[in-house]
Amino acid sequence: MSLRMLKSAREIVAHLNTGVSAQKLSPEVSKIALTYAFKGKTECAGAKHFLHENLPRMQYNNPTVEFLVEKSADAATKPTVTIHFGDRGTIVIDIPNTHSDSICQQVFDAKP
Repeated sequence: MSLRMLKSAREIVAHLNTGVSAQKLSPEVSKIALTYAFKGKTECAGAKHFLHENLPRMQYNNPTVEFLVEKSADAATKPTVTIHFGDRGTIVIDIPNTHSDSICQQVFDAKP
């Protein structure tokens, strides 16, 4: 269910506190960047669903983590999630044709 369809603040908060992505990330995670093409690619469907349904829950439950979304008009752009662990490094996860719940699981399982 989309956040836009919810009517009251209580419904919105309840929605943000439930689901696969409504959990705390590792304290080592400092930034998460989502990159995808918004035109011409069907392999970005999971990334788009992740952006609209899962990312708001992650942001709400992890207020200290910076979230960045990069939308590209270039159809050749591969969908990726980049996880920054501060000084400990960066992991890039390729997510073409990946379901949004699977993307969440890969993000939560990522280690530096």
